[in-house]
Amino acid sequence: MIEDSLEEELLHEFKGGTLTINPENKLNNDKQIKPESPDKPDKDSPPPNKSDNYWSSNFISPLTSIPNKITASIWCKNPKAPTPTKENTIQQAISITENPNNYFTFRESVLARALGECKEQFLDEEADGPLVEAFLLTQISHWNSDKERLVLLTPKTLVVCKYDFIALKRLGYKKLPLELIDEVIYGELTYPSASLIPNRHMKGVRLLWNKNKPENLGVYWNPFNEDVPFCTFTFHPLFFHKDCVDEKLKNLYSLDSFIEKISKAIADLPRNNEPNQEPCIIQERDIILNSYVGIGSVIHNRNSLGFFKVRGKFSF
Repeated sequence: MIEDSLEEELLHEFKGGTLTINPENKLNNDKQIKPESPDKPDKDSPPPNKSDNYWSSNFISPLTSIPNKITASIWCKNPKAPTPTKENTIQQAISITENPNNYFTFRESVLARALGECKEQFLDEEADGPLVEAFLLTQISHWNSDKERLVLLTPKTLVVCKYDFIALKRLGYKKLPLELIDEVIYGELTYPSASLIPNRHMKGVRLLWNKNKPENLGVYWNPFNEDVPFCTFTFHPLFFHKDCVDEKLKNLYSLDSFIEKISKAIADLPRNNEPNQEPCIIQERDIILNSYVGIGSVIHNRNSLGFFKVRGKFSF
């Protein structure tokens, strides 16, 4: 009897109702919701190995990032940009913002004077033929050092001139008969996978000769040697400057124009003197710059020491 009376009283006391929620209050309440705290570990589960996490975070990770930090701090002031894809032109990453007049070759009549002097001094029209085109390019040495060079092209010869654009005097030249060139490679300039030097993301061209002869390692390990059987070129930096709008001047700095002209000159070159001589191979593929550490060349290139420029109160 007691249980029945208690049940009747509970049923009698209970009354139904409807719960309503104000949308504004719901929104405010939602904003005040705090994330739940992570679940506490089970008492029965074994504790994590703190020793492994400690050594991995404090020693192994920093050591593996050392090469990237070294190259990033030496090569560029800004954080390293993402690697461009093949679909994008590799030249979009280049930006020259300094005063173009810091380069003496950008000043009026300087380049024209240098071209006239080198043409008169270094070209023999009877032996080499008339001048077809002249270029001002960046030559990359076999030790990865960039140098500003005036390049003269004739139907038979390529002349690479070293000229002092500050003192306005000729320093030297190298003459290469086009019939000696065995191979022309144009493509992106890259470094070996084990190299610490960040990629340039720049297009280049390499001319090779004497490819049938065995390589002499002593020739490549001498940074001052000029008898390596190839030469490598890329754009002059002023080609990418926004103030370089004159088409004639821009053509002087253009690697694409140089590739087009020298490819045509080699294709039109008669090779009747040696009937057994194989034709020159012209192909597109990556150009590997065999430099692995090259701290000296990185500093040299980062400060444009191979170009004749105004550097504060000095010019060299």
